[in-house]
Amino acid sequence: MRTSSSVLVVGGGPTGVELASDIASVYPDKKVTLVHSGPRLLGFIGHKAGNKALDWLRSKNVDVLLEQSVDLDSISEADGIYITSAGEAIAADCHYVCVNRPLGSSWLRESIVKDSMDKYGQLMVDEHLRVKARNNIFAIGDVIDVPERKQGVLAQRHAMVVAKNLKLLLKGGNKEIKLSKYRPTVSITMVSLGKKDAVAQLPFTTMSGFLPGLIKSRELFLRKTRKLLGLENHSVFL
Repeated sequence: MRTSSSVLVVGGGPTGVELASDIASVYPDKKVTLVHSGPRLLGFIGHKAGNKALDWLRSKNVDVLLEQSVDLDSISEADGIYITSAGEAIAADCHYVCVNRPLGSSWLRESIVKDSMDKYGQLMVDEHLRVKARNNIFAIGDVIDVPERKQGVLAQRHAMVVAKNLKLLLKGGNKEIKLSKYRPTVSITMVSLGKKDAVAQLPFTTMSGFLPGLIKSRELFLRKTRKLLGLENHSVFL
């Protein structure tokens, strides 16, 4: 990254937007290009949030190409030229792929939970996040079929529920009636934009700029995560 003068980011979801914005913020002299196959950035949240992210990136001279894609099976950094689906040539010293990938759960179809998987490769779980048809197997994270966004913060909430339930079951006896339930909620979505700004999708409005940036962009929830893991915090401000 440090030795590259130009960078290509493939994918305009939260990961791609955050990465492109970070590169543009930390290395303002580098040429950054973001290619996204959809008609707008951050397609999983409101139009306003996507438009604000687009305006921010373009204000930092990031070249954003919408409704175009790059053949991920043929891209190579050897020649430094990438061709989009629209025939546009992009010169870049390195690239980062930030697009959705299939769940890495195919191996589970050869395991004891194979009958608890849906057609999408997800594990079907009950309200306690216990794999269906299994009394002592729980699952958390992207692999479960709970109808909500796939986000790290939600996986943390899954883990807290499962940890409580495992402790209860390990004590022995019939604890079924006391098992904790996981209740999906509409979460606040935040996407950092460089070191100081962010865009936030709230239940009834969209915010962008320095204020939401104070919540996420300054340290990317590192302090909160380290505390959750019982680790000592260090200064992470940039």
